[in-house]
Amino acid sequence: MNRHLAVAAVIAAAALTLTGCTKPGNPASPGTNTSGSTPAVTLVAPGTLTVCTNPPFPPLEDVDASGKVVGFDLDLMGVVADALGAKVNVIQAEFSQITSGAVFAAKKCDIGASGITINDARKQAVTFSRPYFSATQALAVKSDSGITGLDGLSGKTVAVQTDTTGADYADANKDKYGYTVMVFDDAGTALNSLLSGRAQAAIVDKAVVYSFVASNPTTQVATEFQTGELYGFAAKGNDANATALIGLVNDALAKADTDGTYLRIYKTWIDPLATTAPLPPA
Repeated sequence: MNRHLAVAAVIAAAALTLTGCTKPGNPASPGTNTSGSTPAVTLVAPGTLTVCTNPPFPPLEDVDASGKVVGFDLDLMGVVADALGAKVNVIQAEFSQITSGAVFAAKKCDIGASGITINDARKQAVTFSRPYFSATQALAVKSDSGITGLDGLSGKTVAVQTDTTGADYADANKDKYGYTVMVFDDAGTALNSLLSGRAQAAIVDKAVVYSFVASNPTTQVATEFQTGELYGFAAKGNDANATALIGLVNDALAKADTDGTYLRIYKTWIDPLATTAPLPPA
C-alpha cells in the first residue's frame, strides 16, 4: 500500500513546544509538510495539545471508571503530543461543535479527535488530517428481533447520533423502508435505546456497534453498509497555524505506521488479533 509519507524532523519541536511554538517552517500544501523542517505551531495552551472529543463512542473514545477519556483516538493523539513534546488535555464537546469548527473558533481546543468521517461538507468548516481509520456503518438490533436489514424496519424506530453520517444514511433511506428516525446526542445513548425498547434498531459506525454488541449479548449486528468512509482528525479551517498542526499530525501518523506504533494501538482498541496496521493511504 502506498501510504508512507516523509517524516519531518521533530527534535526541535519537542524542545520548543513548551513555549507554545515549534520550529518555523513552510509546509508546501494544506495538511502536508514536505519542507524537511517542522512548521511553526501555536497551541491554545502552551505545552499542551488540547483535544476536543465526544464520548461515548467506544472503542474510539470512552470514559473509564476513573472519569478519564480513553480510546483509539486518544492514544493516537498521545503520539502526536509526544512528537510536539507536549502533554494531552482532553475536553468533551458536542460532536456538531467539533465538525462545524465552532470549538476551534472559540479557541477551546487545537484538534478534534472523535471518529469524524471526512466529507466535502465538513471540509468547508475544518482542516482534516490524512485518513487514519477506515469506517463504515452497521445496523444494530436485538438478537431476537428477526431483523436482518433495512427491509425489516417498516413501522419501526431507528436510533442515530445527531450530525453523523449514520444519521444521514438513515434519513436517506427512511421513506423507502418506512421507518422513523430517532436522534440522540451521542452514539452510546442511541445504542442503549435498543436495550430500553425506545428503538428497534440503530445505525452507528461499525467499530462502535461491534464494541457495543460485544458488551451486550442481547444485541447483534444485523448487517453492514459499505459506505467507504474514512476518519480524519480535524483542526480549524482556512488557518495557517491549523494547517501546520495537521502537517505534524500527518507526519506523526506516518511514523507510527512505519515503526509499529499504529499497529500496537490498533490491536489494543480495535482488533487484538490484527497482524497488519490498516492505516489508509494519504
